[in-house]
Amino acid sequence: MPEHHKSKRLAGAALAALIVALPGSFAAAQKIAFERYTLDNGLTVILHEDHRLPRVAVNLWYYVGSKDEPKGRSGFAHLFEHLMFMGTNNVPIGQFDNIMEGAGGSNNATTSSDRTNYFESGPRELLELFLFLEADRMTGLSRAMTLEKLNTQRGVVRNERRQSYENRPYGQLWLEIPALIYPAGHPYHHPVIGSHTDLENAAVSDVVDFFDDFYFPANASLAIAGDFDPGEARELVKKYFGSIPRREKITREKPAPPTIEGVLRKTLTDAVELPLACFVWHAPAFYSEGDADMDIIANALAGGKSSRLYRRLVYDKKLAQDVSAYQSSSLLGSKFIIQVFALPGADTKENLERLGTIEREVDAVVAELQEGGVTGREIGRARNSTESAFWSDLESLEEKADLLNRYLFHFGNPGAIELDLGRYSKITGYSTSSWAKKVLKPNGRLILHVLPEEKKGGQQ
Repeated sequence: MPEHHKSKRLAGAALAALIVALPGSFAAAQKIAFERYTLDNGLTVILHEDHRLPRVAVNLWYYVGSKDEPKGRSGFAHLFEHLMFMGTNNVPIGQFDNIMEGAGGSNNATTSSDRTNYFESGPRELLELFLFLEADRMTGLSRAMTLEKLNTQRGVVRNERRQSYENRPYGQLWLEIPALIYPAGHPYHHPVIGSHTDLENAAVSDVVDFFDDFYFPANASLAIAGDFDPGEARELVKKYFGSIPRREKITREKPAPPTIEGVLRKTLTDAVELPLACFVWHAPAFYSEGDADMDIIANALAGGKSSRLYRRLVYDKKLAQDVSAYQSSSLLGSKFIIQVFALPGADTKENLERLGTIEREVDAVVAELQEGGVTGREIGRARNSTESAFWSDLESLEEKADLLNRYLFHFGNPGAIELDLGRYSKITGYSTSSWAKKVLKPNGRLILHVLPEEKKGGQQ
């Protein structure tokens, strides 16, 4: 399934109460102190000191995601999420994890359509080890690439596609949606996981070329957060990353915003118990105007049991078991998604009729929101929830380091926390009404139905 940037975890009651008492002012008063500088080779470095615990987190963003994959090479960015742990001439296969975990550290990585990040955390004494390992694979991975390593990890990724998408209930949705709503040639036309064919056809030379194209200092940023001496950290960064040759930054063309004309429809069958209606619209890009409004709209529509769609479809009409709505935000444009898990009918015909009724009810609820906007009470509740989750996340060093990199990537400024949270204080009923009308067009969307597979004898 696609990776989502926005956390939905809630903070403790005390923090939530403080935010409720001080809407707007609390968020505006917060900052994350940092130092930013750039090495001669183009690597941007961000340092954030936090001495509350004797721990340190290292977070390295590479500005490469599935949107950067050339035709016939889908899944490469995610493939590298796995290959980057396969060792170099200095750190053989399997030793990356063994060295780090043996010293008390941990590590992982994630891939999205826009970027890949690699991160480590552990006792503060491990900072030099973390930096050595990251710099070593930035310089030495492609030289140590072999067909054996590629075969191992392409098999892992293909199995992940089967387990997480093809054989997972409703997983087919996330393979279908990109190709249906983005035209051929658009960077988001294929899923992050890639295709079996492209992964199977990849040669070692293809993998090395992809690495050489994107994994270099000027196409990355390094954040260090935690209990460290900044002078020592600067010296260690210079020691391990400073000698990597300089290359110029990548220039990318921004594609035209995609549109959906009319209503696109597709029906899938899957080994599921509940029929599903999924509605997808194109929406404003991550951190652009309207992105925060769509977050608030999603919360009003399906953010809990008191939300509009839940009340209408689950409580009042008793058509559904559950509903969800969210803004899936990305660099080149986002997706606004509503999912309704219907109560099962006796057969396919009844399931289709129920999904048709659900579609009409969803349209009615959305039209009401478009006309009147989100209420002040709904806006306040959604904003408080968003800010509570935000500050709860930032109790983690790992989250802080990742956020500093994310702000640099999207805003060009690691200190954009006020710009981020400030977006929500500007939202009004009128702005949500306006954006709901712009985005949630009844004749500009994709509607997917997932039906339970027919069992023997024609029974569901």
